Amino acid sequence: MSRVRRSGMSLLAALALLASARSGVASPSASFADTPNVAVDAPAGLASALAQPSFDGGAADARTLLAKKEKPASTTEPGEHVGPTLSPERAQTILRSLTVPGWGQAAMGHTTAATVFAVAEIGIWVSYLSFSVQEHMRTDAFERTALVQAGINLQGRDEEFKRIVGSYISSDEYNELVVRRDAANQFYDTTGHLVDPIGYQNYVAEHSLKGLDTWTWPSDESLLRYRGQRKDAQRAALRSNTALGLAVVNRLISAIHAARIGPAHSSHSFELSFPDETDPTAVRVGVRTRF
Repeated sequence: MSRVRRSGMSLLAALALLASARSGVASPSASFADTPNVAVDAPAGLASALAQPSFDGGAADARTLLAKKEKPASTTEPGEHVGPTLSPERAQTILRSLTVPGWGQAAMGHTTAATVFAVAEIGIWVSYLSFSVQEHMRTDAFERTALVQAGINLQGRDEEFKRIVGSYISSDEYNELVVRRDAANQFYDTTGHLVDPIGYQNYVAEHSLKGLDTWTWPSDESLLRYRGQRKDAQRAALRSNTALGLAVVNRLISAIHAARIGPAHSSHSFELSFPDETDPTAVRVGVRTRF
């Protein structure tokens, strides 16, 4: 009976110690220690539970920091991506994609990506050719309009002169509003008096449009028609230049894509071998697939 009582008292002491360790309250083991017949030894399972720290989160953080400190710097986590290196083969693939978009992808077995870049390249060049043809046709249209309606040949003229022809109803209007105004700004003083009449006349004679540089539009409608045709030609030229820019962008994207990807996961090769050198009729033929 006394042995059962002592075992019950030791179990109570162990439970009290466990509760005090978990809650942070001072252990009441001293009151049990005063009793001479009570043993304070706890079972092995309870002793291991008492040996654990009271704050599990702090212990877990400490173990995590210790594991990170002991981890070698050169190791790589599973699934961690390592960037590709610029090997000679990869450099050759990039140069192929810069030359013809999709060529590098096709060489590595990525037929779908190669097809996408090739179709985009074909569409870009078709657009460039169509816009270039439109520019040529519309340029020819407004030059013919100027020749027939205004009586001036614009072939070989610069863009500034073509703009002037479309801005004034006639060359006389241009001489009056532009040339004489510039001469007045140079040879008239602030009070409105002509300072140098000879210089004024010489400037007007030198800068006025005459001879083959003259034109006269018969109506405002013909002038507006010329302006619209010229704007259409400029719009087609802008679109053709945009197509050239897209061709450059397509090459850059294809090269970047080829640099980031690797060979296809599966490849097929034809194999022909002679397994037995002593028997010339023994031939092995097969198809090898790598995944």
